Amino acid sequence: MYGQISKQVFLFVVLCLFSCATLCGCVLRSLTIDSSPAGAMVYLDDEPIGETPVTTTFTYYGTRKITLEKIDAEGRLLYERKIVYEKIKAPLYQIFPFDFFSEIVIPAKLKDEHYLTYQLEPLKQLPKEEIQNSVIKNAGELRERLRMPVSR
Repeated sequence: MYGQISKQVFLFVVLCLFSCATLCGCVLRSLTIDSSPAGAMVYLDDEPIGETPVTTTFTYYGTRKITLEKIDAEGRLLYERKIVYEKIKAPLYQIFPFDFFSEIVIPAKLKDEHYLTYQLEPLKQLPKEEIQNSVIKNAGELRERLRMPVSR
């Protein structure tokens, strides 16, 4: 008799754990980055994730470094490189202690989607004389640095 009750308790506990594992909820977090013009390469925290428009998932909230650059087939920049630090804020149901219920207790999948759009600025072409003067100035500065004795 005692063995029969322990089997029933064991079966009940296993059934409860199984139902909790299959019915518990979760939060699906996604970040979509778009740009105008489309087709810019996106780096999230210095890791390439694709060309705009691009959607990726993430685990943690906080400040993220987003870099966008649009280049041609030869690797030359067509637009100014854009580097921004975006604060991805957690929704109310993801703040302690509510996150316990949204992640474990509620038997539903919640979606937290963030959309970011950026406008890329065209690359400014400097006049040829200005580029030449800049190169000559940089060469002169390097020459002066080479002539200086190294102090140890």
